[in-house]
Order: sequence, then C-alpha cells, then structure tokens
Amino acid sequence: MDSQNLRELIRKYLSERPRNTIEISVWLASQIDSVNSPSDITRILESDDQIARIGTVRKSGMRRSESPVSEWASSSWVEHHERKGSEHNKER
Repeated sequence: MDSQNLRELIRKYLSERPRNTIEISVWLASQIDSVNSPSDITRILESDDQIARIGTVRKSGMRRSESPVSEWASSSWVEHHERKGSEHNKER
C-alpha cells in the first residue's frame, strides 16, 4: 500500500478519537498485510498536515514503556474539540 493510501486509512481511524503510535501500528497490522514499525508510522504521521501530534503518553499497554509514546489526532478532531473548549471557557 502506498503512503498516500496509508495516510487516508490512518486519518479515518483517527477521526473517531486520538490514538497513540502503538495503537495505530497494531490496528494497521490488523487491517493490512504490512510490517510498519512504530518509527515508520511516526514518519508517516509527522509528514501529514491533516494529522497533529497532541501529546505523549507513558503508559500505552506496553511492558517496557520507559520512553513516552506520541498521541495523534486528526486535524478535524482537534478543531472540533478546541471549539468546544473555547465555548466552555467563554461561559465561565
């Protein structure tokens, strides 16, 4: 699968809610016959302007998670939740 199709598949997955790199990697492996490492996935996500890194998590269900794992969301998810947050802050 080429990187453009892979990006589109990941964008659809992220439209539901944010996911971390490990979740995305495991989900992709269940969807397509692909051997993409988390670092490959990270490179794809970083190069997509419709996907945003929104933070990091230390606990991701991995046994050895000494280093943080990035959490990702679609730009539309971020925009929607920023809008809800700003409306909530205005009410205060």
